[in-house]
Amino acid sequence: MKINGINTHNNKINFKAREYAVIKTSLNGVEQIFQAYKLEYADRNFLDVMSSEIKLKKLTEGENYPDNILRSWKRIINNAILMSGFEQPQCSFLLAKDKKPCSIMSYRNMPDCYLDNIASWPVSKNNYVKLAGASMFKLLFHNCEKENTKRIGLDLLHRSRINLIKYYTRLGFVDNPDTKKFITDMCMSRTKMLETSKQMDSFIKISEKENQQRVDLFNVLDTNFLQQKNKNQIPE
Repeated sequence: MKINGINTHNNKINFKAREYAVIKTSLNGVEQIFQAYKLEYADRNFLDVMSSEIKLKKLTEGENYPDNILRSWKRIINNAILMSGFEQPQCSFLLAKDKKPCSIMSYRNMPDCYLDNIASWPVSKNNYVKLAGASMFKLLFHNCEKENTKRIGLDLLHRSRINLIKYYTRLGFVDNPDTKKFITDMCMSRTKMLETSKQMDSFIKISEKENQQRVDLFNVLDTNFLQQKNKNQIPE
């Protein structure tokens, strides 16, 4: 995927991601550490390479996902990459475990927050990272709490490998009762967001970095999910 025509100034800079936070999870005796990076447009080269390496059909081989599900899944990943080219109030984050990117999220945070895209993927063949999606939602709640966000809204993807309504309902989202003023399929009030976030504290901890250094993602992350290409190869 290539991104063209957005903030074309500074296009000679190939890194600008910030080391945003460390996320630690602990569930059923299994502990994990994630690195969260805040993305900017200057990270587009890395994100393009990453997208080209996320070959969902091969990464999920044997699970027999229909092609339309795989296309929708990949489109969400690419849309999140596209949205990383925009500045505030747009926010985009990448999550990595053991130097492997495993989840991406983009959202608009104003008085109301709109979750544009969120997706996770296997880091090798049929190797999904547990709690990657939940960690991204915890990061969303963490940031919205800081920004005094009034509510969070999202729209449903109709072709997904999981039951999204069930998943979002479990997090605390409900059918949006006020679609005229807040045009989303589902929403969550600030009160419910704070309640859910507090519940997640028992197994997900977020520590924002005081010194959020800028890094070249090519140097700190590995996108060779199938061990096929040189990670520095930029797609045509």
